[in-house]
Amino acid sequence: MLEKKKKKTYVITVATGRIGGRVARELLAAGQDVRVVGRDRARLEPLVALGAVPFAGNVRDRAFLEAAFAGADAALLVVKVDPRERNFRRTFAEVGEGYAAAARATNLGAAVFISSTGAHDDRHRGLVILHADVERALDAVPDLNVVHLRCAFFFENLLYFAPASRARGALSSPLDPATEIDMISTADIAEKATRLLRDLDFRGKKPIELRGPEVLSLAAIAQKIALLRGRPFGVEREPYDANIEGVIAMGANRDFATLINDTWALFNRTGLLRPDRSSFDERGRITIDGFLKSDYLPALET
Repeated sequence: MLEKKKKKTYVITVATGRIGGRVARELLAAGQDVRVVGRDRARLEPLVALGAVPFAGNVRDRAFLEAAFAGADAALLVVKVDPRERNFRRTFAEVGEGYAAAARATNLGAAVFISSTGAHDDRHRGLVILHADVERALDAVPDLNVVHLRCAFFFENLLYFAPASRARGALSSPLDPATEIDMISTADIAEKATRLLRDLDFRGKKPIELRGPEVLSLAAIAQKIALLRGRPFGVEREPYDANIEGVIAMGANRDFATLINDTWALFNRTGLLRPDRSSFDERGRITIDGFLKSDYLPALET
């Protein structure tokens, strides 16, 4: 008689997000014990209804994090910071340092960290270097089996540009329309993270560079949008200063608005942000066409 595999206990941070929520649901469907971490208990309720154990609180509270991590086998670590934070980078680092401290204090066995493409190079600025900071903090935890899942530009990032694009009647952003970018669906990221967590076979593994099935540019995406809408749709580059003020007008602090524009500037200078090596590269399966139909075009027409 085959021995039944022992259930594992997983901690999912930012469990109400696109990636964390998907991973939590997949692990619950596989019969695992899942703890879901988020600030708002009410938003965790759909996962609680599926069998998750809720941990509602502030991830900058070390005691709260240690309680969530205690006795767990592995964790999905995602850093999400309110764009209204006055010092976005410092707060981002504090969350990452808190994850590392809690992992050390509880002897957490394994973790998958959702990082950023480009984190291999300290010369890269913007939001990329923030993820590199967290990678270093986690790597310094003794005996933590951690893998960094470095992800490219999310399809969902295009939603940031929807209001300006709607107003101008063209795909408008601070990105050069011709800049080639690796883009990927958060669903593909969640699928890969789930497989890593279920298998936990990544000890000593280098960071995984995860990107979408095709290299894209905003010019190419605008052409796809035009085909889907059945009418012309242009593309234009918005000045950084104008975008910073637009992001602030949407409620973000100037620190975040500047950092995100530093990220767009990095893409414009460097493009794909790929490391020299390619042995650990993996590609997602989902193309951008479905996202444009289901998410972007409705946002554009709202």
